[in-house]
Amino acid sequence: MNLTTLSKITLSIIIILAILVPIQGQAESAELDMQNCQNRPISHFLNAQGTSSDFFPPVKDYVGWVDGGFNTFALVDYAALADTYLEDNNHSVGTRTKGFVIECERNDGKAQIFVSLITTKALGFAQSIADLAENGFDFLATPTIFGSKAQDVVNGADAATGLATLLTSFVIPAPGSQLPNFIDVALNNPESYAPVKFNFISKTLGKCSDGRRAKLNIHQTASTDESGNLIFSNEKVETLGAGGVPCGS
Repeated sequence: MNLTTLSKITLSIIIILAILVPIQGQAESAELDMQNCQNRPISHFLNAQGTSSDFFPPVKDYVGWVDGGFNTFALVDYAALADTYLEDNNHSVGTRTKGFVIECERNDGKAQIFVSLITTKALGFAQSIADLAENGFDFLATPTIFGSKAQDVVNGADAATGLATLLTSFVIPAPGSQLPNFIDVALNNPESYAPVKFNFISKTLGKCSDGRRAKLNIHQTASTDESGNLIFSNEKVETLGAGGVPCGS
């Protein structure tokens, strides 16, 4: 690896760590062997997503977000899984992904992964958690309060789309190991990939279910503690309709 490539990789790692957790980033970087870092294709991360379709079948599952008050659930198609379904049904919204993966060997022989993913025209929608509870958490059958599910877009509903960015770092067993589904990293089993950090931000433009123009704003930041439990420092999921009135109000 030449010095120019090494310096670019090092700078990318420093930036990602600084955004994810500024204070802990410096300490964690000491565990990495910066001389043994390499780029991996973003496809290694994207191809690991969508291993199940339990919540909105047949659309593949991806991480959804809930606000700190447990009022609103939202999905934004950061991995273009919903758009793959739309493409299969001739209704693509033109979702595009770009980014990079950096892998660094750790001093313990494992590998630290850094992912930067930017998604444009990502389909987004929100549901009321109260409505979900009333429907026995049947996500597919519960109406949205903002935007439209992929199945509804296929049936002619307006799509709400926007920009999403995901920065995350986690540990895998060894350099070159298969990358995990982000659902496992962020929800199902974060302790197996600790230390885990992620920062997700999205802004989606669309309409409330009552027809008002609105936007969906999400900002979620979390990192694992010493026990491998995720601790959130940002849990924002908000819909803002005309006049600042939330959708579903």
